[in-house]
Amino acid sequence: MTNLRIAAGDPAPDLERVLNASFASCRRHYDKRLTLERVLVHVIEDDGARAILNDCMPAGKVAALHGNMRTVVADQLAARANALKWPSGGPSGLRARLAQYMTIGAAKLDNLLERTISPGEHLQHAMLEATVRAINMASPVDLRVLLFAIVRHRIGLAASALEEHGLDRYRLACRIAHGAATEDAERDHAFAPGSDEARLVIFNDDYTPMLFVVEVLESVLAMPPAQAQACMMQIHQEGQADCGVFPLAIARAKLDDVLALARDRCEPLRAGLASA
Repeated sequence: MTNLRIAAGDPAPDLERVLNASFASCRRHYDKRLTLERVLVHVIEDDGARAILNDCMPAGKVAALHGNMRTVVADQLAARANALKWPSGGPSGLRARLAQYMTIGAAKLDNLLERTISPGEHLQHAMLEATVRAINMASPVDLRVLLFAIVRHRIGLAASALEEHGLDRYRLACRIAHGAATEDAERDHAFAPGSDEARLVIFNDDYTPMLFVVEVLESVLAMPPAQAQACMMQIHQEGQADCGVFPLAIARAKLDDVLALARDRCEPLRAGLASA
């Protein structure tokens, strides 16, 4: 679990590689705005990120998403080009042609032609959310954390396109956090023969915020606030905690409620049942 606090974080090599490719693409197209959608194009081209998406989307949809994002980026670039006109009415593409053929004094030319590349609002939002998560995990900001942030917070056209192409948001969150969907990872435990009670166990992870765990304990398991806070800290410090003993049918129903809330909020909380 993570506390929410904001601090600076350095990108991991995979994210740095994708961002460098994204900036290079902007330069090739004389585009001074780096959008989250352009970055997603290069995220999909990364082998690791594409493998995760393939696990969480229907067959063939990742390739379709890649093509769709390339179209979105082209449309964005065309819209900005059409909005920029010289006072005489000449096309703004003249700037691109000048930049292509004039090589002397490149730095001054870049400034004159306003070719400084800046991140778009949605990209800044995604990087901020990814940094918050990564710093609290004491790890660099990598592609998995960035992808998690985009999906978890439904940021921009990038997140909308992912969902439109069949992405299972919760499965992706669990795949990034644990390597598998939570439903498959923890719920099936061996019970002692004849057992008619079960312990509901919640496990620690690096992605789920502490406040969400407290909310689960209070709303689903009806713990008083002080008890929920103490139980959350036990989970955080010891790796897991028993959160109640119930008749087996009730325990299973409560586990379903815990996982349903986690799915609804796209938090990869891990929980399961064990013999009482």
